[in-house]
Amino acid sequence: MKVLVLVDPESIHPEDPQFENGHESTLTEVEYHVPEALRHLGHEVSVLPFDPNILTTIHEIKASAPQLIFNLTEHYSGNRQMDLHIVALLDMLHLPYTSTSPTGLMLCRHKGICKRILGHHRVKIPTFVTVPLGKARVTKRLRYPIIVKPVMEDGSDGISLSSLVHNEQELKERIIQVHERMKQATICEEFIEGQELYVGILGNKRLHVLPPREIAFDHHDVSGPIIATSKVKRDEAYRKKWKITYRHAELDPVLEKRVAKIGKRIYRLLQLKDYGRIDLRVTPEKEIYFLEANPNPDLSMGDKVAEAAEKAGIHYSQLIDRILRLAIKRKTLHKS
Repeated sequence: MKVLVLVDPESIHPEDPQFENGHESTLTEVEYHVPEALRHLGHEVSVLPFDPNILTTIHEIKASAPQLIFNLTEHYSGNRQMDLHIVALLDMLHLPYTSTSPTGLMLCRHKGICKRILGHHRVKIPTFVTVPLGKARVTKRLRYPIIVKPVMEDGSDGISLSSLVHNEQELKERIIQVHERMKQATICEEFIEGQELYVGILGNKRLHVLPPREIAFDHHDVSGPIIATSKVKRDEAYRKKWKITYRHAELDPVLEKRVAKIGKRIYRLLQLKDYGRIDLRVTPEKEIYFLEANPNPDLSMGDKVAEAAEKAGIHYSQLIDRILRLAIKRKTLHKS
């Protein structure tokens, strides 16, 4: 097939714009791993950055005449809230693409709306409030500690050690900081203590739940991180310093089945497509709480979804092939 891999402009390296030569700076990036896997599978692959000039991008997409677009974009012109408009454009161009539709992206993007929908359907969620720009008071009584996040970001953007607050003054200060820095509302939710799980899921009509991964905080320093901050996710040296690891979760069979069942329910309610990741937290009492849904999670080798797939016996090229086939089948069924 002719496959066009659509990426964010900043990921392109000028010396290897098609990610063909294995440039040292791109070897660990998903933008290199996915095209390499697709070429290994025998597809004709081209890589295109989604240029801020939409007319230019449309022209280049049409010129490449792809049979499928493998969508790896996460923002438009630096704005993550506009990622759904990229796939909306692909819909208007009648082009099949991997991953979730504009509806699913919208439902997952706004943490407050997402949690209200799931809470309505009796999925356990942390007690929370959203605080709009210009406000700093939380009217609903929440139990401390509280975690304060930007309401529209993902990948732990805007989350640091200061995001976990323990009193009203800290809460007010953190809300103001997020408002000023991120220029968006905050979501303030009660911190749920327990085991944090990452549940990868493949499929559309039938769903395949991958073995859960977890993040483990094995340090015993009260000043150290106990949440997945932006620095925790991006800085390997920082993780080593604080003995933070990602690993396969060890769950008893009954709990693992419950986690899979809840993960699938959330996946369907939020209208995820082809693949996704559901982040959950399991309390010491074995209660399962929803944290976040990622409709377009990192597919790089060695990250959570790929590692979970490997555990399930799905090698990396097979994972990429399965996602591609799911997208094609979904588009074919939609046409019929």
